[in-house]
Amino acid sequence: MSLLGRMALRRRAMLAFGLLALVVSSIVAIVAYEVTRSTLISQRETGASRQAFLNARSVRAGLLSDVDDPSGALARTQTSTGGLGLVRVGDTWFSTSVSGGRSEVPPELLRTLDEGSAARQRVERSGEVAIAVGVPLAGADAVYVELVPVGEVARTLEVVGRGLLAAVAGATAAGLAIGRWLSGRILRPVRETAAAADEINEGHLDRRLEGVEDPDLRPLVEAFNQMVDGLQARIDRESRFASDVTHELRSPLATMDAALSVANRRVDDPAGREALDVLGTEVARFRSLILDLLEIGRAEAGVAELALGPVDPVDLVQHLLEATHREDIEVVSSWEPGRVVALDKRRIGQAVVNVLDNADNYGGGARTITIAEAEERLRIEVDDHGPGVPEHERQYIFNRFARGAESSAPGTGLGLALVAEHVRLHGGTVTVTDRPGGGARFVIEIPVADR
Repeated sequence: MSLLGRMALRRRAMLAFGLLALVVSSIVAIVAYEVTRSTLISQRETGASRQAFLNARSVRAGLLSDVDDPSGALARTQTSTGGLGLVRVGDTWFSTSVSGGRSEVPPELLRTLDEGSAARQRVERSGEVAIAVGVPLAGADAVYVELVPVGEVARTLEVVGRGLLAAVAGATAAGLAIGRWLSGRILRPVRETAAAADEINEGHLDRRLEGVEDPDLRPLVEAFNQMVDGLQARIDRESRFASDVTHELRSPLATMDAALSVANRRVDDPAGREALDVLGTEVARFRSLILDLLEIGRAEAGVAELALGPVDPVDLVQHLLEATHREDIEVVSSWEPGRVVALDKRRIGQAVVNVLDNADNYGGGARTITIAEAEERLRIEVDDHGPGVPEHERQYIFNRFARGAESSAPGTGLGLALVAEHVRLHGGTVTVTDRPGGGARFVIEIPVADR
């Protein structure tokens, strides 16, 4: 993919407007410069010719009155500043300045003058451009040549050129600014759609796009809102179905518990007892599955409520380890002793226990629990002894019924999904990364709210 293709759409629009402004302003500047240049030079040449003819008439009159005083005839001329007047009488040249003479008159101009015609030619004099105008002096057997400098024209054109360059730079900057502003307005609905999609992805299914008057954007807004309506209806149907099925399963589960209790009292032979033990394990797993499904269903339906209370995270984790007989797991804490925060103790406790159960099932057991505060968030890290979680599975494992590579491991496939829901209700996140030195590290982060 090209560099332009990797640019953001807004930057490409800015670049397009800027390039368009640069091209248009450059063309206008070049045309304006050339028109100004030709106009100034033309005016200067016309003025130089007019001045030279007037001076030639004056010199001719002086020579006709006194042919022996060419210098006196030249003295009556009015040349421009830095200019030079020359007159040739016979084969002798006379000049208005000792610094200039016959050598400054181009041969082509002299040939034209010798043929009896006036001529005009651009020459270079003292490093600057000058206009040489030659006029034959009829009746005086002489020619008059005047060199008029046009350095002020070059300086004027230099000023004009700098001004036009500044105008091109200003127009390009204005094009970029207009491109940024206009692309921002054009892309605003796209940003609003993306923001709404992010909110919907976070579970805010009541989010909708506001109506717009633009006839080109109205179909997009209506289609987006209809899509979200359909998505919400489908999720509601699935949630109601799961909830209804789960509730209906509780009755046969209670019957199975009662029957299993009676059987445990009446069966004495070893084979029967072994079968009842297996059945009891599966019934307990079935009960855990139903309870987890009910919990997730309430969370996804938006009816789950947090029972917030003051909780010391360190005390909570230590009590959980004692209650689940995991006292061998090391607790590392940089949390301020005795500090409490607002948490739903049951939900966060279940989240931590589920992560520990996952470590037992897939990671060889937990080795360390770290409790700390990072950027105003409670951070609980659980490190295990396992091989770690492949990167492509790190989001998948928090889905319902997701199982790791060890599909024979115990569990319902709902433990980590329930962790994600409990943490999400607190406005937090749960992620998994690699532990330095090997193993997986599950990280729960929850915004801190002191009590």
